[in-house]
Amino acid sequence: MVKKHSIVMVAEGCMSGEACAKELTKYINVDARVSVLGHIQRGGSPSGADRVLASRMGGYAVDLLLQGKSAVGVGIRNNVLVDTPFDEIFKSNDHEFDYETFELTNELSI
Repeated sequence: MVKKHSIVMVAEGCMSGEACAKELTKYINVDARVSVLGHIQRGGSPSGADRVLASRMGGYAVDLLLQGKSAVGVGIRNNVLVDTPFDEIFKSNDHEFDYETFELTNELSI
């Protein structure tokens, strides 16, 4: 089955999703819609707890930069802020691919 849709992800700071959608529409004549992943994952606008966690993680990322650390992902494990080098994240082989969820995603996609 040929699907005639795409998902484009735009990194924060690169350009806004709206600007990207406008450019896509201008150059390749597509119907481009913008969704903010964080809003979808949480089921709506960020809650107070979401905003506090984002602020904590952002502050932690700035602290890491001031310490000269870069190329790391910031996360939370057991309610403690952690940083993991990108190389470690991307080279890790301990991730199992969930074929059942993948197939469900294909079935439900428009």
